[in-house]
Amino acid sequence: MNDSSWEYELTKPDPAPEFPAAFEGFFAQYRNGFLRLAGSRLRNRQDAEDAVMEAAYKMYRKWERIMAHENPRAMAYRILHDHLVDFYRRRARMAGRDEAARQHAPVATDFTGLSAFVKLDEVLETLEKSAPMQANSVRLRHLADLSYEDVALCLDITPGAAKANVSLGLAKLKELMNIPDAGKGD
Repeated sequence: MNDSSWEYELTKPDPAPEFPAAFEGFFAQYRNGFLRLAGSRLRNRQDAEDAVMEAAYKMYRKWERIMAHENPRAMAYRILHDHLVDFYRRRARMAGRDEAARQHAPVATDFTGLSAFVKLDEVLETLEKSAPMQANSVRLRHLADLSYEDVALCLDITPGAAKANVSLGLAKLKELMNIPDAGKGD
């Protein structure tokens, strides 16, 4: 091997990393559900998209473990859920170190549309502390718009348990929000 070929190897650009086709298909299939769940937690479309892409990178790094799991979809949703829990905390830590993040700091007008969700977010947070499975079931069923079967797959429970958790969670949310019963009508 001569010196010129060695230099070529050093200066040749690295090819872009490619995700395996199985991961691309998996992510494309569940991306909208991931975005709905992230949007229901973060209440900001850009942050939801950022969080889903960051979680997708984590999923890719753990792809072999996800595929070895008996319920790959449930494991992917668990990774996303865990990532969403600390999303803003990580952003705040990064903002302290990153000047570019300071340039896009939120202003008061960014939060005006969120006032309608304050009560719902508070009671969902309360429910999550006391009954996390019910809170996650309600989020997936009504905020991410998944079927009971999909909720069951994501949480690694049976469809009957998903229905029960959603029903119990909605009843508890209704109680926490002080919503009166609708009654039977005339």
